[in-house]
Amino acid sequence: MHSGSHPERYRETQPHQEDQSIGRLISILHRQAQVYFHHKLGPYGLGHGQMPVLMYIVHHEGVTQHNISQHFHLDRGSTSSLIKGLEAHGFVYRQREETDRRVYRLYQTGKTQQLLPDFYAIFRGWTEQLLEGFTDRERELAFDLLNRMLANACRYEKGEGHR
Repeated sequence: MHSGSHPERYRETQPHQEDQSIGRLISILHRQAQVYFHHKLGPYGLGHGQMPVLMYIVHHEGVTQHNISQHFHLDRGSTSSLIKGLEAHGFVYRQREETDRRVYRLYQTGKTQQLLPDFYAIFRGWTEQLLEGFTDRERELAFDLLNRMLANACRYEKGEGHR
């Protein structure tokens, strides 16, 4: 953990109590992830907010800025800023679409392709950090529970959950 953090403060050694909050724990995990990724990605000139967009472009070559905005639920200005930063650091390039000159398609550069093994190792490192000391069954259960929570959160977003 980052200096100033107290891991013992976050250990849940007692049965569920009314004042415990999954949202609070997820918020703390999110912040710790930001610290980890800032430390690991900083030397590459990447911010933690740019990495998901970069990886989306890697896995969806030729995607448009509009597609990215929709996928990540970002406004056009935020998406444009993220992409400009990635482009300025040589991670992506834009190519004008032949059939509609107003549309640009986004592609990874050779630099990104070369660094992908490093990036995947960074992601695996965070997963391993989170799951340190877990049995195989606990790892499987953690993914199952988190995926179920994600599905519940998405149902809420669609207006199908508890209001």
